[in-house]
Amino acid sequence: MQNLVEKNLKSLEKRFSGITELITERKERLQEKDNLEVCIEEAYTGEPILKVIKDTRSLYLAGKRDPGAHAINQINVLGRIVPYAPVFIIGSGNLHYLEEVLNNTDDSVSVLLYEPIFSIFYRQLEIIDFEKIFRNRTIALVVDGINDDGVDSLLKTMLNGDKVPILKQILLPNYEKLANEKTSDFLKKIIEISHRYQVNLATRQLFNHVMADNLYHNVKYVKSGYTAQQLDAVLPKDIPAIIVAAGPSLKKNIEVLKKAKNRAFIIAVDTALKPLHNAGITPDMYAMLDPVKPLALVQTEAGKKTPLLSLVTGSKQILDYHEGKKFFIDEGYHYIYELFLMNHKKISGLSVGGSVATLAFSLVCHLGFKTIVFVGQDLAYTGNKSHVDGAFQEKMPEKDTTDYIWIPGNYEEKVPTITNLNDYRLWFQEFIESWKKMYDVRFINATEGGAKIEGTEVMSLSEVIDKECTREVVIEECIDSLPTMFDESEQVKIEEFLSNTPKRVHEIVLLARKGKKLYQRLDQMCRKGHIDKTAYVKLLKRIKRNRKEIEKNENYQLLSETMVNAEQIIRSSQYFQYDSIEEEGLELARQGMGYMGLLEEYAGILEKIAEDVFKS
Repeated sequence: MQNLVEKNLKSLEKRFSGITELITERKERLQEKDNLEVCIEEAYTGEPILKVIKDTRSLYLAGKRDPGAHAINQINVLGRIVPYAPVFIIGSGNLHYLEEVLNNTDDSVSVLLYEPIFSIFYRQLEIIDFEKIFRNRTIALVVDGINDDGVDSLLKTMLNGDKVPILKQILLPNYEKLANEKTSDFLKKIIEISHRYQVNLATRQLFNHVMADNLYHNVKYVKSGYTAQQLDAVLPKDIPAIIVAAGPSLKKNIEVLKKAKNRAFIIAVDTALKPLHNAGITPDMYAMLDPVKPLALVQTEAGKKTPLLSLVTGSKQILDYHEGKKFFIDEGYHYIYELFLMNHKKISGLSVGGSVATLAFSLVCHLGFKTIVFVGQDLAYTGNKSHVDGAFQEKMPEKDTTDYIWIPGNYEEKVPTITNLNDYRLWFQEFIESWKKMYDVRFINATEGGAKIEGTEVMSLSEVIDKECTREVVIEECIDSLPTMFDESEQVKIEEFLSNTPKRVHEIVLLARKGKKLYQRLDQMCRKGHIDKTAYVKLLKRIKRNRKEIEKNENYQLLSETMVNAEQIIRSSQYFQYDSIEEEGLELARQGMGYMGLLEEYAGILEKIAEDVFKS
């Protein structure tokens, strides 16, 4: 038995460097913590199986009659595991589940085996040859208490791109009784990542027409504007950066905030702008990212001139109203990237995080401020209100928060919140944790109410200003000293590029028509049967060249995001296999004709938007 343990540890060490040392160091402590009796018994088939005794109850981790039968049945019920699918197996108590997955999938399938109970894992080392089961497959092994600290990033990697619709998860029998909290937490992580994926799809679907229109409309401001990274050269980093959100608690310290003017870099979210101006405070900058936002939120005389951090796809009404310096970040659009590429310049991106407050926070982190302060960042319904009075309404209404999510507060044991606000809170916590590992930064929560953000110090704003805001700097003069990103000659080049946009979009329309005809030819070829393989391959190459021509057009990205449903179907279906060339070809033709038809339609809409913007 001991020889098998040693063999397994050597085998695991080759796959997971450093795991043997961790197992050796933590074995006794983790077994004592588990406080479980894990016994080895013999099944009717003669093979060893595990039984766990908990609170006088005996829980078998594999069936006594035939340990492999249940695994086979459950994998069959799970349905087909398509190539490239991520598979999550929770529990190592019956490794027939892993064997069955490996037997029915190819090397493209990624498998993660998560064992929440160390004592069970260690017992398996005594009776199972892991090398024999793992074979030559790449398998991620996560054991609680040993190497589970990186499980979040591992899950995100396995579920990246379009893998969420094809994932499979298997919870082994009796683990919900033995490790309910740990298994629930692991499943929640998968659900959370999947939920974010679905929310992202829904958000893209909702806003993409608006975002395309905004991008074309707002690109003129990029031409004559500034990039966020330019601020790095002019803003001093030995003063605090204060991020002002519009949470209900802002009213408690909004008057105190006046003392921080020109003693800190104050950046506000758009919804906080009016309450600040009504209190006689003009922030050094405000941030806006929504493609649709009521102009009334920022419609003040002072707001017209206040420097603005925005996405190019942000509200065109607000950008048109705004008369001050506009700062942009890279959103990943090839169309915008071309403006910089042609002038041998770069634009940097930020980790946006999904809200205007996370955008402002990300900016001050990347600019290198050493002390970062939250104000009005409730992330909760403090006093049963969603925002500070004066944000959307003069007097914000109170909500019944009885059935809301309740989370730890800064000053109260629990505070009510909703899903998206809690998601932002978790985002802040993850960002702060990772940022602190790289940089010596102090994060202070001076919200004086609201939800607790782990990794921050809780202080009153008065105390922060007295202790940290000790140096005077006229921030307005610092920002005013910046030159525009592009000089006059560079702006002329950009103008020529912009005016050519309708023509470039029309080229996609023509390529989509050509692509549709190619797919029609493929359909006809496959319906005849007895395919000429040489002609088939030749036609597929022409289809591929056509698709590449479309995709290299700098406007295509806007279309692909607008056509999120069509693109998702095609991307997900790439993982399915077919029994014959004819069957595969017919399915490709069906998808391709539908896709090219949609592309032509949407490109026509985009062309009309481009003509309205650039021909006016």
